[in-house]
Amino acid sequence: MADAVVLNARVGRVMPNPLFGARGQLPVAAPRAQPAARPTWRARLADVPRQWWLLGLLLAALWPHGVWLARRLTDGSDEPWGLLALATVLALVVRAQRELVMPARAALVAGGALAVLAALATFVVPPIFAAGTAMLALATFLASALPRRPAAPMATLLLLSLPVIASLQFYLGYPLRLATAHAAAPLLALAGVEAQASGAALLWQGRTILVDPPCAGIGMLWVGSWAAALLSYLSGASARRTLANGCVAAVAVFAANVLRNALLFFPEAGLVPAPAWLHPAIGLAAFAAALLPILAFAGRAPVALRAVTRSAGRAPARWPGGIARRTR
Repeated sequence: MADAVVLNARVGRVMPNPLFGARGQLPVAAPRAQPAARPTWRARLADVPRQWWLLGLLLAALWPHGVWLARRLTDGSDEPWGLLALATVLALVVRAQRELVMPARAALVAGGALAVLAALATFVVPPIFAAGTAMLALATFLASALPRRPAAPMATLLLLSLPVIASLQFYLGYPLRLATAHAAAPLLALAGVEAQASGAALLWQGRTILVDPPCAGIGMLWVGSWAAALLSYLSGASARRTLANGCVAAVAVFAANVLRNALLFFPEAGLVPAPAWLHPAIGLAAFAAALLPILAFAGRAPVALRAVTRSAGRAPARWPGGIARRTR
C-alpha cells in the first residue's frame, strides 16, 4: 500500500518543460510595445521657434519686392550676379541657424517700419530704391536675430543682391573709362609707348584704342565688393572695418583694371599677336591680381578680436587662405 502511494506521487509529479509552464500550460507572450505616434503637422508647427515665424512673416510682407527682383535678375536686363549675393546670405543664415534668437523689440519695430516704407516707396520712387529699403528691413531683422554675427557685412551682401550693375554701368561707366584711360597712359609711357589719353580712348600713331564699356571694370568692382563683404563677415569686422575693406577693394579693382587696359593696348594696337584666348586670359589675371590685396587686407581679424583671442590663451582659428574667424 505504501508502494502504491509512492508510485502515485511519482506519477502525479510534473517535470518542468522549457516549452510549457510549471503546470504544463503554454506561456503567454508579453504584449508588444505600441510604436510611438507620429507628431501631427500642428505639433511640428508648434515646435518651430518664434523667430523663424517672424522671419517668414517679414519675407511674406516683402514679397512684391522679391517678385520684382526675380524678374530683373532673369529678364536679361542686368547681370544675374545678385543671385550669388542672395545665395551667400542664405548660406550664412543656414550656417548660423542655431544662433538665431528672438529679435529685440526695437529691431522688430524698425524692421516693420522699413517694410511699410518700402511698400509705400513703390508708388513714389523707382522700384530699385524700394527694393533697397526692403533689403534694409531684412538686414535689421537679421542683425538683431544674430547678435553674435557682424551686421554691416550682412547688410552689404543684401544690398549687393539688387540688380545694380546696369545702373552702375550707366552712371559710372564713362567716368571709370575716362579715369582708366588717363591712368593707363603713364604706364604705357614706362613701357616706351608714347600713347596719349583722349577722353575714354588712347591715341597712338594715328590709331584710336577705345576703352569700351566692358573694360570699365564694373563687373570686377561688384565681385570685389562681394568678396570684401564676405571676408568682413567671416572675420567678424565692424561697420568701420567693413567700410575700410570696401574702400581697399575699390582701389585694388581700379588698379587692376588700369593694368588690364594697359596690357590690352598692345594686342589691340597690333604690337603683339592677338590670339582669341589672350583677351580673357589678361582679364582673369587682372582679376586675380585684384583679389590678392582684398584677401590680404579684408581677411585679417580685427584688432579687438585678436586681443580677445590672445587673452583667451589660444590662437584664432583660420579659414582657408589665412582668414581668421571667431573662435567659440
